[in-house]
Amino acid sequence: MKKNTFLYLIIILFSISCKAQQYPLDTDYKTIPNYSYLKDTNNSLLPYVGNWKATYSGNEIILKIEKTDNHFRNFNIKKFYEDVLFMHYIIKNQQGNIVESTMNINTTDSNIISDMIFPSDNLISFTYTGGQCTVGWGSINLKMIDSTHFQWNYQPESTIITNKNCPDYPTGGITINLPYNPDYVDLVFTKQ
Repeated sequence: MKKNTFLYLIIILFSISCKAQQYPLDTDYKTIPNYSYLKDTNNSLLPYVGNWKATYSGNEIILKIEKTDNHFRNFNIKKFYEDVLFMHYIIKNQQGNIVESTMNINTTDSNIISDMIFPSDNLISFTYTGGQCTVGWGSINLKMIDSTHFQWNYQPESTIITNKNCPDYPTGGITINLPYNPDYVDLVFTKQ
């Protein structure tokens, strides 16, 4: 009996010690030990979760932002877990036809993921890995105006790709459909 009790105690202590160390979400990931957990302890991500809508140049864009807890991140210099947001979108033209949509992609396969939060500035930054041939990869910043509105700022890093560095490059070229600067620096989304 004492042997079993001792074995159970060892298992419990081992499982507790294996739990990842938790740090607030706004901690610099480079300063934490590998396999730590950046947790949204202040619920800073929750105001962004939901469906959002804006119009630009007659087009309509709908965003679906979802939170995933304890998502594994593997940057070459650091491996850790983090509470993150994933963003999906659908863009419709003036006639209501779908121009582009990522709504059917699994949440964690989304090509737009949050990477930094600045609570004192009401700002969250996302990394966008781009569309076809990674055209349009860059950063998207959302600045919360109030509980039902945020300002959109998308800065693409790559807007020109040729068939030399993209074998699937279509003859007609690749269009970036997400609204980006300088034309849409003040684009405001409304929570639905």
